[in-house]
Amino acid sequence: MCLLVPEECRQHAGVWRYLQQLLASGGPITRVLPFDLKQSMRNGGGPACLRLRVVLNEKELAAVTPGVMMTAQLHERLDLWVQRHYRDRLSEADLADPQLLQECRTALDELTTILGIGSVYPFQR
Repeated sequence: MCLLVPEECRQHAGVWRYLQQLLASGGPITRVLPFDLKQSMRNGGGPACLRLRVVLNEKELAAVTPGVMMTAQLHERLDLWVQRHYRDRLSEADLADPQLLQECRTALDELTTILGIGSVYPFQR
């Protein structure tokens, strides 16, 4: 198992020492890879942008499709969706299998239905 970390982790002595201890502990993490994620960490895209919080006024909030607002019920539906559609691993050979494309399209079609956002992908038209 590999742990991807921002480059700043290597530059901070305490954090880097902890990561080295983690590697030496014999646990499941066997490798630490630092990456330059400055833009991502500053909401420039990538995984960190998933943490983006946007404050909306009442008019803006009213314009948001209600189905995308997180609720306990939506969380439960999304959790079931993930269990149905996410593979626990993906091999290089899977990428050449046309069935993977069909699985992805089926999952995305169901997701847009769950969120109530309509057909947004070209394959849905």
